[in-house]
Amino acid sequence: MKNLFLLVLITITTLTLKAQNGIIKGQVTDAAGIAQEFTNILLLNPSDSTLIKGVVTNYDGEYIFEKVNEGAYLVRASLIGYDDVYSSLLNSKNEEITVPSLILTEGVSLSEVTISEKKAFIEMKADKIVVNVENSSVNSGNSALEVLQKSPGVTVDKDNKISLRGKEGVLVMINGKNQYMTGDELTRLLENMPSENINSIEIITNPSSKYDAAGNSGIINIKLRKNSSLGLNGSVNGGIRQGVKTSYNGGLDLNYRSSKINVYGSTSYSNWDGFQKLELMRVIPFEGGNTTFDQRTDMDYNGKSVNGKIGIDYMLTDKTTLGGLFKIDNGTKLWGSDNTTNIYGANAPDFNILNVLGEQGGDWNQTSYNFNVVHNFDNKGTSISFDTDFSNYRSDGLNTYQNNYFDTNNNNVFDPFQLRNIQNTDINIFASKLDFTKTFEQGYNVELGAKISMVTTDNDTKFAYLNNGNWENQTNRTNNFVYDENVMAAYGNVSKSFGKLNIQAGLRVEHTQSEGNSITLDESVPREYTDFFPSLSLSHTIGEKHNLSYNYSRRLDRPNYQDLNPFIEYLDDYTFSKGNPFLNPQYSDAFGINYGYKNLFFLSGNYSQTKDAITQILEQYSKDNQTYQTNVNLDKFESASLTASTSIPWKEIATSRINITSFYNGFQSVIPSGTLDNQSIGYNIYIGNEVKLPAGIVMELNGNYRSGLLYGLFEVSPEWGIDLGLSKDVLKGKGTIKIGIDDIFYTRNNTVLIRQDDIKVDLAQRRDTRRVKANFKYKFGNNKVKGERRRMTATSDETSRIISNN
Repeated sequence: MKNLFLLVLITITTLTLKAQNGIIKGQVTDAAGIAQEFTNILLLNPSDSTLIKGVVTNYDGEYIFEKVNEGAYLVRASLIGYDDVYSSLLNSKNEEITVPSLILTEGVSLSEVTISEKKAFIEMKADKIVVNVENSSVNSGNSALEVLQKSPGVTVDKDNKISLRGKEGVLVMINGKNQYMTGDELTRLLENMPSENINSIEIITNPSSKYDAAGNSGIINIKLRKNSSLGLNGSVNGGIRQGVKTSYNGGLDLNYRSSKINVYGSTSYSNWDGFQKLELMRVIPFEGGNTTFDQRTDMDYNGKSVNGKIGIDYMLTDKTTLGGLFKIDNGTKLWGSDNTTNIYGANAPDFNILNVLGEQGGDWNQTSYNFNVVHNFDNKGTSISFDTDFSNYRSDGLNTYQNNYFDTNNNNVFDPFQLRNIQNTDINIFASKLDFTKTFEQGYNVELGAKISMVTTDNDTKFAYLNNGNWENQTNRTNNFVYDENVMAAYGNVSKSFGKLNIQAGLRVEHTQSEGNSITLDESVPREYTDFFPSLSLSHTIGEKHNLSYNYSRRLDRPNYQDLNPFIEYLDDYTFSKGNPFLNPQYSDAFGINYGYKNLFFLSGNYSQTKDAITQILEQYSKDNQTYQTNVNLDKFESASLTASTSIPWKEIATSRINITSFYNGFQSVIPSGTLDNQSIGYNIYIGNEVKLPAGIVMELNGNYRSGLLYGLFEVSPEWGIDLGLSKDVLKGKGTIKIGIDDIFYTRNNTVLIRQDDIKVDLAQRRDTRRVKANFKYKFGNNKVKGERRRMTATSDETSRIISNN
């Protein structure tokens, strides 16, 4: 594995073809013979009209394509206000070709055309579901986490854990890149990411060997917006939302693009307020009697975040592009909580009421650096790309808790006990990857690649209590946990079409070295293992209307380093959580079948079986009335799902989109409290309606319903909600106004029941989900011509890389 990159690089070099050096040039004029500057010139493959290169005419209307390989081509000229014009068929044989003048004739004016077709909010494709966030008025003003909550098959629970089709273990990527964050850190990132920054969300249930093996239930890839207009241009946006609390955000995008260079940058600010109400009832049996803990918690929180990025893409040659990107995200968050627990029963303590007043505050900062290069060897899809990333994430927090002990008459039983926790987290991430793609004359498409990632996390927690006015360390709660993880990977994919049948087979190998080290407890758990992850996909068409595809992939999820931390984290004297340093990775084998009818109806079925499934459980020390949360590996976990999606047009004024997902979860395992044997069937329904109203107003009315479900120990109640949005273009199409209402009937709340052996817990939660919101966006600068910079590869991940640079 140490020579992984060298071996892959040798293989890639061996397969590379020598580039050719033909030239295609010409001139564009109008009907009067006047040269047309800034005309968009595209060099196309005549067999399927795919883009090979793109340039813009100069002051004299001239253009030139250099280093053109042998083959057949078409040249297309396009300019707003004129009809497109094509050249005759061109055959390049490594020579200079002068195209006869392309003459533009006047067509419709800019005010009479729609520059780009608006995509459906939800698109169902053979291998994934795409949620087009950018065009939705319903999702304006929301955070990325809130958009995910409304996405088909996605569930976000009370702790903001994300599951897909009722199954946990989702890998969340941004622009095709793993974020290497814990659940809390990822939640914070998504909570502070405005939906205005998002172009689309891809939900991929059975990824190929090209992707990291992590994410046993699938991958959610969040694609951020990019700007492809030539010249200097940008946009500014601002929004506000009002529920019980008020939140607002704003942002600025700037972009300069020429035929050789693209410089871009953006910044955004978000200020959000919210609340959470939590009711928790626990009944603990002991020696023939029961003790009840009836808990009520009110939390208010405020957060502020500022983020920015600046990047550059430089086209070194027509075939080679260099890129660099710097990003920074930082913010602060403040929580205030009032937690009151009434305690009564056979084993109650010497007081009746425990009141905990808490304040939690902190800030975080993340800086990321990226360098990338892509080289296209020919117009047949032979390319190589290289990415290297470094990121540092740091958070500092100060949490204080005042414990008050009362009797039934609210008289003090004991003196207040004050506790302080200083928590610092430092994460360093390095990742580098190399990808190569080549299409052979026999029709075989080969993908090869290698990747290395190194992650180091340092979590330092210091507890102290107030004693006679002085803070004294609590050594039994203080902890310093360091976790290192290095992963080396290589993959290969081969695909070929046999008439209407397309076959793709791949294999990924990953070698993992990790060590979790509790410095305080002087405990270390090293691990080293190598795994193989095959994937197979077959797709074919039946006639002209039917499409079928079948796929298989093996996936894994490594334990979260916080879950491996063996130390105990206290919430109060009777509730705490602790890590499990002996957690093993979980492995899943996933099978899928997809059917499509004329791009109007899609049906998808999936089945997976997971070994050593990492699952959250609750345990009790009944004698001490203590309940704690931890994670364990379950013996067996089965999951199956069926998804149907269709679009129904209502003449030319409205469209309805329906997405229904049903799923089965089955758990079987021996756990510390006894035996777990739970099965359940659930479903999600999403209905979206878009209606064109007079005066150019577009209305969206969307609703979703999630049935009750059972996941491990947790029985989750049904949930539903309806959202309304309106949008309208103003200022000659440069401005867009969006207004909307989330959760009109205030129905999105969580209720969870736990009934396992001697554990009985009821939980109910409510947040600030009903809100009125408004957003305005204004685009400025040169939007006259759209210049697309496409890289001729056969891999979606390379496309994600291009998007990450804009």
